[in-house]
Amino acid sequence: MLYDLTILSLLPNTLGAVIPLLPKTYENFSKTGTPLGCFSCEFGVLNRFAFLTQYDDAGKLAEERARLMQTENPYGIGAYLGGVTSTAFKPLSFAQPIVPGEYGPFYEIRTYTIAPGGLPETEEAWSKVIPRRNEMSMLLTIMGSVEGGPQKMVHIWPYKTIEDRVKARGQASKEGIWPPPGGSAKLTSLQSELFVATAFSGLK
Repeated sequence: MLYDLTILSLLPNTLGAVIPLLPKTYENFSKTGTPLGCFSCEFGVLNRFAFLTQYDDAGKLAEERARLMQTENPYGIGAYLGGVTSTAFKPLSFAQPIVPGEYGPFYEIRTYTIAPGGLPETEEAWSKVIPRRNEMSMLLTIMGSVEGGPQKMVHIWPYKTIEDRVKARGQASKEGIWPPPGGSAKLTSLQSELFVATAFSGLK
């Protein structure tokens, strides 16, 4: 199983025109994958939407990538797009399958860059504390990129409220499990952004 995380960046002052079109964009986002969620960036680089899609295997993902390259305006909002980035990820060994449901509406998407060859060591360290951390607040998924360029590790945490996030992270820090002991040695950069699930998203 693979996941694709695609970020659509809008041109300035186009949000009002795009919002009514997004449900159709989400519904037709992939011909070979299963759309899981669509999220609007609330804190971070604004006017961006994150689309999370599941693929059964690399062949299905490659088929969709080929379709996108041959399709004019594949997302239906081409006139308003300022940029598109897509990255394929493989879930880490201890990640649970993503099941659509109401876990948010807030979704923190944390993107870490990993030093070359550093993912196995990072995965091992994190695997020791994630079960306990998951008791404090749900981990939706954690995954490593499988495409060229610096390797990324993305983990996504849904929260009902911002206060829930503060409470869970504070408790994890108090118990000494966060950041995961030994889990930062191979990290080269860290980014955190807060997204909000759209009304039509499978993950709400």
